Amino acid sequence: MKKILISNDDGILSPFLNRFIEAFEEVSDEILVVVPASEQSWIGRAYSRHKTLTLAERKSDFKKTKIYTVDGTPSDCVNIALGCLCKDDLPDVVVSGINIGQNLGLPLLWSSGTFSAAAEAAGAGVMAVAASLQLANEFYEACRINHETPPKKLDDILRSACAHCANFVREKFESKDARLGSVFNINYPSEYSSSTPFVECEPASVKILPFYKQDENGKFSFKYAIDGGRSVGGKKTDIECLKSGVACYSSICVRP
Repeated sequence: MKKILISNDDGILSPFLNRFIEAFEEVSDEILVVVPASEQSWIGRAYSRHKTLTLAERKSDFKKTKIYTVDGTPSDCVNIALGCLCKDDLPDVVVSGINIGQNLGLPLLWSSGTFSAAAEAAGAGVMAVAASLQLANEFYEACRINHETPPKKLDDILRSACAHCANFVREKFESKDARLGSVFNINYPSEYSSSTPFVECEPASVKILPFYKQDENGKFSFKYAIDGGRSVGGKKTDIECLKSGVACYSSICVRP
């Protein structure tokens, strides 16, 4: 692959970003990274319509990679990258991730900034991939909230997932199975290794339950809740795969 665009929703401070770049430098001639200047999880397909945005180049320690931030959403990042930074030389693939935590099920995937960044590329006719790594509870707060460097156990899992993702993208691109107009949505289980099975699945059809709990002062706080999901076809769902420790991917149409 000649050129890859990487984005995410965890922002420039994501402790997973450098490992993702390292993996893709092995399979690409050139990488452009355009990510939010701050963490933008759960913001979905939002655009910063009422805000003037700033694009800033950041220091890169990688040979093939230029890094930029946008003080906006994941969709802003990919839209600006495709429409301004590389409008005359579009990337072969746009990859969003690797996300800190899983991204499963429809319609909840549309709440994910990771998935939405990839959907922005799919809508523009570019091969699009979203990748996420499920985290054990012991690691989630440290990485997701505090941006701490992953400990060795998690770093080994992260390296394996990033390497697999990079090779998956390369193989799909070289086989001409880009599925333009769709997003390949990949999820890696929390104990992923190079020997973990990897299968094609379908996104679970989930019922959105009430997310907000009201306290004694009448205020509302968010608490994630879904009905567990169900299959609508012949394959296992993404939720079922992760529950059984299997890595998986689905292909979700964004633009028919």
